[in-house]
Amino acid sequence: MQNDGVPDGWDYVAAPGWPYDQFRGEPPLVDLGHLKMPSHFTGIAVGKKVRATVALCFRAAPQSGVQLVSVMTGDTGADFGLETVLEAAGIATWKHAAFMQLVNSSATEWLGEILAPQADQSASAFERKKEEARRLLAPLFDLLPTHQTPGQRRSLTPDHLANVAEVYSEAHKQGQPPTVAVAEHFGVSHSAAAKWVGAARKQGQLGPVAKGSRGSVEGD
Repeated sequence: MQNDGVPDGWDYVAAPGWPYDQFRGEPPLVDLGHLKMPSHFTGIAVGKKVRATVALCFRAAPQSGVQLVSVMTGDTGADFGLETVLEAAGIATWKHAAFMQLVNSSATEWLGEILAPQADQSASAFERKKEEARRLLAPLFDLLPTHQTPGQRRSLTPDHLANVAEVYSEAHKQGQPPTVAVAEHFGVSHSAAAKWVGAARKQGQLGPVAKGSRGSVEGD
């Protein structure tokens, strides 16, 4: 095992976001105990001896902790990819390794904002991870249903709508305009963000809008 808990014979990079969005935007940070984590992130396992690049997509929430939600690979079928990484180590090991990488990056950014004379140097920790993630998963992006170039319409997959709902809910809790937050997070127009929010409601990802309210009651 390496110092960060990654099995021998593997490289591992954890980045905020999911491959569906090519790691664009900034997932909101959520509290897990006394630590802060991106609400969704990806651990990318790259085999040194086996031909496998596997993306393990995780979601973090205060109530449920960190959960694996999907597995993707551009080299082989998803089942084979998951089997390969599980032969090297259990999901708990990969989850913990990603957790430690991202907690360290979060701490670097937080301390940089407080202590560093040039905070933007430490704030680039997540961006470096995103760039590395995009490089490793470049062959996968062409296969994803949500892959798009500027001007193309994004496919509203359940995972994408779950991501929309998460950004919306977090902004709502913080008293920010939630649809505006969705638009800024994904880099789309306000009208497109509103359509995504509506689609998320239809799928039950968001609660109904309270009468006379601009936000969702979110079940509370």
